[in-house]
Amino acid sequence: MVVVYLHGFASSPQSSKATFFAERFGAAGITFVCPDLNQPAFAALTISRMLDDLEKRISSLPPSEVVLIGSSLGGFVAVEAAGRQAGDARHPITRLILLAPAVELEWDRWSEIGPGGVEGWRQAGAVDVYHYGLDRHERLGFNFYQDAAQYEPASHRLTQPLLIFQGRQDESVSPAIVERFSQHQAASTLHLLDDTHQLKNSLDFIWRETARFLGLRP
Repeated sequence: MVVVYLHGFASSPQSSKATFFAERFGAAGITFVCPDLNQPAFAALTISRMLDDLEKRISSLPPSEVVLIGSSLGGFVAVEAAGRQAGDARHPITRLILLAPAVELEWDRWSEIGPGGVEGWRQAGAVDVYHYGLDRHERLGFNFYQDAAQYEPASHRLTQPLLIFQGRQDESVSPAIVERFSQHQAASTLHLLDDTHQLKNSLDFIWRETARFLGLRP
């Protein structure tokens, strides 16, 4: 088993949750991979590029079942990848763990795009985004929005078992959307937590349930 962690928007492999999981899976002797989805340039980021990069990364791994962990926008990518089975016969995606998954991109909640909203972004061609992983502002082209419009992860009906964690006080992802998505999956367990989008107060619980889900010792 290989665990592939997909970080969120304007985040990085050095995020607190990525580091948390890297330490836990490392201690359990499980191969843990966290690709940098910002590369080669955040300004040209698109969902399509993230999916292509993920597929290449999975294909480069030794043959093994793949577990995807997706955080926020990484959850969007994880569901899309599982829906189109981004792995091949040597790398089947067998289970998903989703943390506050942005299965619908609620643009009215995206404070990053500024007071002009999507239309202002369209007219300017790019917007300044504070990148938490880089600790600075970065430009993001409008092509991100245009490309994302072709994907609808919330409409996928997956056959893989899913374990989902969602904060009730999430300021970025609507809990109702995640609940609805979970209800339409063949095998999904949803934990609604008294937490915000970052889920930082729930990490120990998340790890215990994740370990149980994967048959590991917590």
